[in-house]
Amino acid sequence: MRILAFLEYSAILIGVIGMVAGQFYGLPKGIHLGLFLIGAGIALGGLESIFTRQMSFRFSSGAGEAYAGMPAVVWGLMALLIGGVVIGSAYLLQVGSWHASVNYLSRRPGPVMAAGGLLSIGIGILVVINPRGKRGVWWTLLVRIPKTIAGLALIAGGLAAVGFGIWEWFEPRGFNRFAREAWNQFDPRAIQRLWHKLLGSWR
Repeated sequence: MRILAFLEYSAILIGVIGMVAGQFYGLPKGIHLGLFLIGAGIALGGLESIFTRQMSFRFSSGAGEAYAGMPAVVWGLMALLIGGVVIGSAYLLQVGSWHASVNYLSRRPGPVMAAGGLLSIGIGILVVINPRGKRGVWWTLLVRIPKTIAGLALIAGGLAAVGFGIWEWFEPRGFNRFAREAWNQFDPRAIQRLWHKLLGSWR
């Protein structure tokens, strides 16, 4: 096994064990430390992918060669973002600011929307990319085209989420007004009527 992969998996595994032990023995600091180690392991994998341009969490050096280069960098950025969020969560729990932060983000969800949008963009890019993949008409029609459509939808949704997150962060009043108007246009009763109509057609 590669040394970096061993360190990444070890940090995550020790973190999980620490969280379970902390929960079992009633040690909050053990839970916080375990969560930090999990985030550190994920972030280390992200840094490895960014700097080496190779997929992280690989057991052998030859694994994942098809995704070397730009896909590995995208993967690394996603892992670094997730790891940073987990480490930040451990810090907030340690200093006792977790509930206050959650309440704040429930009122001002811009950063959450932007982070979720970035992850959606990254997943969409990885879905669209077909490095050294299979070829052929049937493979293209049955696999490649649906994957590309799904990936592009994820990218478009991610871009929209990032845009809404930035809008909410810099102009919360305008965003909240837009959100209220959009919700007012949403009529749950119309969906309920459509659902009953569909059920009636199958009877």
